[in-house]
Amino acid sequence: MNEAFQKLLLLITVISLLFSGCAGTKNYGTFRLDRELEQMFLSYQVLPDYNYYTSGGYDKPSAILGVHKDYQMVTDFWLSIPNVNSAQIGKWIQTIDPEDIGPGHNYFAYYILDPEGKRVGFWYSIQNYTVVKFLEENKIEVYPPDLFQPGDGFDGDGRGMRIKLR
Repeated sequence: MNEAFQKLLLLITVISLLFSGCAGTKNYGTFRLDRELEQMFLSYQVLPDYNYYTSGGYDKPSAILGVHKDYQMVTDFWLSIPNVNSAQIGKWIQTIDPEDIGPGHNYFAYYILDPEGKRVGFWYSIQNYTVVKFLEENKIEVYPPDLFQPGDGFDGDGRGMRIKLR
């Protein structure tokens, strides 16, 4: 094969992969950072028309998730919290370690957007990423945060590794 033909073949392959990669994201959501949403959490406001979920425990969650009532959550990893009120959100926010707030340690407030950009949920967590999948019949799957959060330490004493959780 001559060099020009090889370059053309490579270009066609790259373009094909690019388009197939874009087509594969049609069922995934995105995050949009929102300072007003953050202020709503910090003032313990409950967003109406959302079902609430926590990950990492009821008393001290590592993430708070809201999914609009038009969607059905598909999960084995999130705890559904019925009848959330301002007092409950206040308890969750107050359990955040002071060392988790400040430079390098922030909780993030994101709106979850569907593939068309419509707001369908929210995420409040120290982790600023996850996977959001949109399934058939208005079902949504949101991956929980990683078990180990930024800032978690590991140490050993010669008898094996211990995990130091906050």
